[in-house]
Amino acid sequence: MRRTQKCISAALVVAAIIGAAGCGGNGGRTSQSTDAAQTTAAETTTPAATTVDPDKEIDLNPDYGEIADIGQVDNKNENGAGKLYEAGKTADTIHALCWFDFYNVSPESDIAELFAERFGGTVDTEIVSSLEIYDRLGVLMASGQSPDIMRVSDTFYPSYFINNRFTALDDWLDKESPVWSDLGDIIDSFAYNGNHYYFPYALTATEYGITYNAKEIEELGMTDPMDLYFAGEWDWNAFEEIMLRWKNDHTDKYPLSWPTNFAAQLAATTGVSVIEMDGNRINNNLRDPNVVRAMEFIEKLYREEIFWEGWHGPDQLDSWSGTLFFMMPLDWALPCGQEFWFKNNYEGEIRSVPMPRDPQSDTYYLYGITSGYVIPSGASNVQGAVSYILASRMYAADPEVVAADREEKMYNGGYYYIKCPECKHPFENERGEIGETCPECGAPRKAKYKLTYTPEQMQIYDDLVDPSKFTFVFSCHPGFGTDTANNLTEVFDSLSSSGEHYAHVLDEYYNTIETVLDEYRGLMAGNG
Repeated sequence: MRRTQKCISAALVVAAIIGAAGCGGNGGRTSQSTDAAQTTAAETTTPAATTVDPDKEIDLNPDYGEIADIGQVDNKNENGAGKLYEAGKTADTIHALCWFDFYNVSPESDIAELFAERFGGTVDTEIVSSLEIYDRLGVLMASGQSPDIMRVSDTFYPSYFINNRFTALDDWLDKESPVWSDLGDIIDSFAYNGNHYYFPYALTATEYGITYNAKEIEELGMTDPMDLYFAGEWDWNAFEEIMLRWKNDHTDKYPLSWPTNFAAQLAATTGVSVIEMDGNRINNNLRDPNVVRAMEFIEKLYREEIFWEGWHGPDQLDSWSGTLFFMMPLDWALPCGQEFWFKNNYEGEIRSVPMPRDPQSDTYYLYGITSGYVIPSGASNVQGAVSYILASRMYAADPEVVAADREEKMYNGGYYYIKCPECKHPFENERGEIGETCPECGAPRKAKYKLTYTPEQMQIYDDLVDPSKFTFVFSCHPGFGTDTANNLTEVFDSLSSSGEHYAHVLDEYYNTIETVLDEYRGLMAGNG
């Protein structure tokens, strides 16, 4: 299988990440890619695009239709399928509804290649903006043209479970098989009224963390956060101490570039999600003592002038000179930072670490995230859509696939455009010896950006999907409608934007949030 590296453009990546995960998780938790209240600021009405290499003169993308030309599916690919799944049947074409093309964004492009190679399937994607996707789903379902598959997004759970928008998969996938066994608790946490509508293919390491320039820490004379993490000492206190030291040395700057509503991320490190689904019960934890303590810590950071207000991403020139830490999704911040440095000839090392641990907890909790797909009710090719879900699980768990992905990420040798910049001599692939020249004309090969993980960085990413290293906390609040999202935006933003006291703001919004949640509680009771 060909492993491709694709980078979502900076302007659209946050919207893509926001839709990358749903709600659910280990121990009755729910998973989100980001906070619901972030959607108004971060989502875009433009379909996601990919960065184009203007110098890439050979199309390395596979011909999915040609790859999918197989006669019968190997039965070993069907491990994890349920009793309704028809053995040996090719997947044919599935119709996806998404805010990006499955063939142009990783990991979907890699999963789609597996889907073609092993199940004989191709994907036809209708691209709709992330803000309009569920309205479009409603139109398609009402007209009898339901799509076959959708990438989960922030809002899909529990609201669209309650409204019967998705197909129960209990007879299509076998939760008890070894293929799904290590995700059993997560799958169960998505159960609604005894049915499983969502089989996430992986717990993923794309949630919020801290990305930074290691040189800045070295110049401070402070211990690097990565070293603190491996020593078990990376916590709120160490995080604050480094930022205050940096602020003291850079009085005209701010230590932390933060996203809208990161407060729920910090609260999760206490082991409590702000709003969660516990079975068929909705718990509002905004007054939980641990949540309150996290919010008061944010108030303290505001008073210490820690926050650099506004959007300052690692893909902007003034960001690296203007701040110390980027609190952003790790699987975006690290590659975008590396690519920006490559294009601007910066030297040094960008590193990423998890959110700092709650110093009052013996357990390292993190806000969790899953990746996966759902099948809308009325889909015409459920068999094919289930095959795609099986392919996604292969992508996450197949040892050969995992090894290839890992080797690609850790490769740090020469990486070049496929053709000589002078005589256009074609090379076999993008890799080569460092300093390699063209055998035809002797011109140096033109270097190309590639995301590269050091062994230490790879270990952190391994840890971030390891339940023995972290206990993952998930929140369902994006799945309770825009009113809940907007009210939580007001609550969380007030802490880091205006320095208001959490207790005061919560008194203003708590009952309003409860009113909306009560509406969902009523709907759930009616479905029982």
